[in-house]
Amino acid sequence: MAGCLILRSVGAKTVKRKLLLIVLAAFVGTASLVVAAVQDGWDVPEDAKAVESPFAADDEVIAEGATLYQRNCRMCHGESGKGDGPATARIKPAPPDITTAEAQDRMSDGEMFYKITVGKRPMREFESKLSEDERWNMVHFLRTLRAG
Repeated sequence: MAGCLILRSVGAKTVKRKLLLIVLAAFVGTASLVVAAVQDGWDVPEDAKAVESPFAADDEVIAEGATLYQRNCRMCHGESGKGDGPATARIKPAPPDITTAEAQDRMSDGEMFYKITVGKRPMREFESKLSEDERWNMVHFLRTLRAG
């Protein structure tokens, strides 16, 4: 009888440990998904992601986008889009590196345009400051920043 109680006790401990591990794994998995969503933090509508530029990129468009970027984005996003501009000492969260292949591949042109248009704290919106064509020029310029 005593042997049976010991086995039940050991079996119960094992079941409790396994259950605890399952609950912990589920919590960590959920937390990881939440962190991934918060890191990007943008809720871009699917229809906005699907929008395509109304014109093709050419040297003039890209040069205009570069000028607009230098004037409006460089302080936070940095000279080359790595999120290391001089204003990042005061900005939380700091802007992400938008030159990586992962960032460039993840965002459609429409998504970039949407983010520039509506902004999200601490990034201002540019709908009231830049014309639609100017915002598209910036999207075309941002594509040139892709890291090799």
